[in-house]
Amino acid sequence: MNALHWLQRKLNKLTTYVPPPPRDGDGQPRRILLVHCHPLSDSYSDSLAAAVEEGARQGGHEIRRRSLYQEGFQPALTAAERAHYLDAATGVGRESARPDLARDVVKSLADLRWCDSLVLVYPTWWLNMPAMLKGWFDRTLIPGPEGVGAWDFPPPDQKGALINGLLPRLVNIERMVCVSTYGAPKHLVMLGGDNGRNCIGTAIRPVFSPECTCKWMGLYQLDGLSQSERARFRSTVVSAIRDL
Repeated sequence: MNALHWLQRKLNKLTTYVPPPPRDGDGQPRRILLVHCHPLSDSYSDSLAAAVEEGARQGGHEIRRRSLYQEGFQPALTAAERAHYLDAATGVGRESARPDLARDVVKSLADLRWCDSLVLVYPTWWLNMPAMLKGWFDRTLIPGPEGVGAWDFPPPDQKGALINGLLPRLVNIERMVCVSTYGAPKHLVMLGGDNGRNCIGTAIRPVFSPECTCKWMGLYQLDGLSQSERARFRSTVVSAIRDL
């Protein structure tokens, strides 16, 4: 890794507004988990999710797709789930899998443990991610030991905890790609804070590998774009996933 790529990687850990360096040429196929979140199966967002699958095939990568709306994922954290949220992290059933977890949460955790690359495709609404995707994070990223949770509370003397106090358990995930569409122009999105992007880059990413990169691919002012402009962005997504 040359000095520029090293610097890009370090800066990308601080902010997703600095893109990660290009692939280092290891030639290894990736295991990609694609999580798509849009209520319409014929939307442009669905076309972008299909572009991710196309790029994965071109690159020889393995891919699993989760379409949260289409599979009927339940995003609302239940009272029982909240009551037992910290069980594994505080010693209740800590050494074994949580038998109380809903099947959709168990499946999501299994998919996250399988992949080394996480790709999110979703529309940004009101400067944030859809409630469905936020609910997927709420219910899936539970605390607990390795093999049980997505993150854990480290003992006071534990080394390896990130500066925010989390001990990541999904360290198999080494890279993220987020593909999002926006109705507003980029400068207004930046002024408004882009809450979904900030949440994913600074709150969600720490449960993955400490070296996890995050590539952000945003398409702005979607409603005013021509078909050729949309097609061009779609092609960019295909290439990015192919070369992941």
